[in-house]
Amino acid sequence: YRLVLKNAGSVLAFLVEPPQTPQLFVPQFLYLTNGEIVVNEVNFVRKCIATDTSQYDLWGKLICSNFKISFITDDPMPLQKFHYRNLLLGEHDVPLTCIEQIVTVNDHKRKQKVLGPNQKLKFNPTELIIYCKDFRIVRFRFDESGPESAKKVCLAIAHYSQPTDLQLLFAFEYVGKKYHNSANKINGIPSGGGSGPGGGGTKHFRNTIKQIFKWGQNMVIY
Repeated sequence: YRLVLKNAGSVLAFLVEPPQTPQLFVPQFLYLTNGEIVVNEVNFVRKCIATDTSQYDLWGKLICSNFKISFITDDPMPLQKFHYRNLLLGEHDVPLTCIEQIVTVNDHKRKQKVLGPNQKLKFNPTELIIYCKDFRIVRFRFDESGPESAKKVCLAIAHYSQPTDLQLLFAFEYVGKKYHNSANKINGIPSGGGSGPGGGGTKHFRNTIKQIFKWGQNMVIY
C-alpha cells in the first residue's frame, strides 16, 4: 500500500491507495466443436468496435468454419477478476445461423453488394458488414489483407450461412452423420423413436424446424 499526501486547501489529507496489480491477459484461440472444420480464413483483418473512431479497433484473423465465423485477435483481451467463457462460442464468434444479411463494400469504387448464396463478387471488398438476427452489426475492414483472400472469405461466409437446403446446415449435417453411424440409436433410443410428445421422432422435429425457418424468413421487423 502507498501513503499519499494530498493538499486540500489548508488541510493536509492522507490517502491510502491499494497496490497496483499487474494486468493479466487471456490468450485468444480458435475452439472447434465436434464435426466443425475451417473452410476459409484471412489475416490482417481489422474489426471495427466503435462507429466514430478507430481507436478501439482490433487486429487479427477472420475465420469461417461450417458452424460459425471467428475473429482471433492479435490484441490481448484483459482478464477480469471473474472471467467466464462460453464453452461453445468465443468472445468474437458469430454462429452462421445468427447471420441475417451480408454486405460487402468497396470504398475505392464506391460499390456495395448484398451477398446471397451461390453469388459472384466482381470487386475486391474493403469492408464486410454482417447484420445479425440478434440485432448486432459486426464490421470488418480488409485494408491490409490480401484482396483475393478477403473476397474468398466473404463468399465462404455467404455460402455456408445461407444454404439452399436447410439440411446443409451444420446442426443437421453433423447430427445426421452421427445419427446414421450410431447403430440406429441416439442416446440409446432407436432411430425410429417418436414416443415423445407430437410423435414422429426425428422426422417430426426436422419438419418443425423447417416451418420455423420459413416463418423467420417471411417475418418483417418494424
